[in-house]
Amino acid sequence: MSEFFVAGSWRNRAAVLTVVEALESIGVSSYSFVRTEYDEDAAALAAPGGADNAALDSTEVRKLFEQDLAALRAAEHFVLVLPAGAAAHTEAGIAFGLGKRCWAVGPVDRSETLYRFFEAMPAHAVGLVKHIAALSAVR
Repeated sequence: MSEFFVAGSWRNRAAVLTVVEALESIGVSSYSFVRTEYDEDAAALAAPGGADNAALDSTEVRKLFEQDLAALRAAEHFVLVLPAGAAAHTEAGIAFGLGKRCWAVGPVDRSETLYRFFEAMPAHAVGLVKHIAALSAVR
């Protein structure tokens, strides 16, 4: 089964968890901050707002970055849960640049021309899993 990297915002954590659970319901595995185990030092930064004022060169920030980037590289597919912040959009750009198949799910506040790289942008997790389940490439 395919591995998905699911990105989003801590402020939108409930929607991210809904997407992760919807993917699980069709047998798809995923990596997302809502279910990731971090070591004790990094866990404090992985909470809402925890990294907002952290030094970018700190050991904890480096650990989070390396763990999440490794998971993003290892994933076959990418999902951005909207609305999302700058970090999640950066992850989307990295995923696209790495040649991952990309989807977005959730409300779109405004048109962004670069959103064209998403294969589909359903409004809800149900629409996303219907789309993904129909694709033989992710089975």
